[in-house]
Amino acid sequence: MSTFLEYLLYATAFIAVVFAVEGVGRLLQSSMGEARTIGQRLAKARRNAAQGAADPGKERLSQSLAARFPRLQAALTRADARFNALQLIVGALALSVGVLALLSTVGAPPLVACGAAIALGVGTPYLLLAGMASRRRKRFLDQLPHAVDLIARSLQAGHPVTTAMTVVGQRMPAPLGAEFRLVIEEMTYGLDREHALANMLTRFPLPELRMFVASLEVTRETGGNLAEVFLKLGEAIRAKDHLRRKIHAISAEGRMTFWVVTGLPFLVGCSIFLLRPQFFTDVASDSLFWPMMAFAPVTLTIGATMIWRMVNLKI
Repeated sequence: MSTFLEYLLYATAFIAVVFAVEGVGRLLQSSMGEARTIGQRLAKARRNAAQGAADPGKERLSQSLAARFPRLQAALTRADARFNALQLIVGALALSVGVLALLSTVGAPPLVACGAAIALGVGTPYLLLAGMASRRRKRFLDQLPHAVDLIARSLQAGHPVTTAMTVVGQRMPAPLGAEFRLVIEEMTYGLDREHALANMLTRFPLPELRMFVASLEVTRETGGNLAEVFLKLGEAIRAKDHLRRKIHAISAEGRMTFWVVTGLPFLVGCSIFLLRPQFFTDVASDSLFWPMMAFAPVTLTIGATMIWRMVNLKI
């Protein structure tokens, strides 16, 4: 129990240091004043365009964390998360402390307890953001053929490209509509179209979107009937999506095997621990118990990774 108190003291000291550094940063920021630059206006435009995001950095502490961890903020933006960087970090710390407390109470060695706490505290938010971003990319990809057709029809009606993209931003639902509104906002605040579309490619690195941007830029340089190009592009994206769905259906059994193989050991282990904790506590003092318990997740991760690479086919 004393070991757990030491860990808790270390965690409290770490949080105190983080808040102390933040306090110093706030004092420095208040003495420097605010400079209204194009980057700040673009950041405001991004927050206004991302309608699904709640509380996009209103708190100073969250803004400071977003500035200090740009990759984390980029992951939150790609996932369109309804929580900010501060909430994510606090949740990860709480999860780590909870896992550390649980393993300390059952007599786990400090190295195993710290390793599991760090792995879950870092891995769980990463997997959460990755899953949210993947679902958002899938919705974007499902909407992209309709957006390409809408732009093509607008061009056939005589509208310029910017107006056609504005129509897409107004009529298409999130996430594609919000992203095109953001492109228009960035162009309004001073970026050229090439850079604004490159920013959207950074948020959604999809081959289909890259083909759309390349078609737009190449046609602008060389000339040609852009409406016809976009109509053919929409057909190609739909054909590729049809092939992707067919492969997804064929590999459904393999993906179900992945989820069963991955989730069943954790489900059985937690059930046994809750229903009969003596099954683990009676042998926890054995010198081989914790090495064997630490070895099982490693082999499970290797096996699950191999299965996922076999069934997760890229098109």
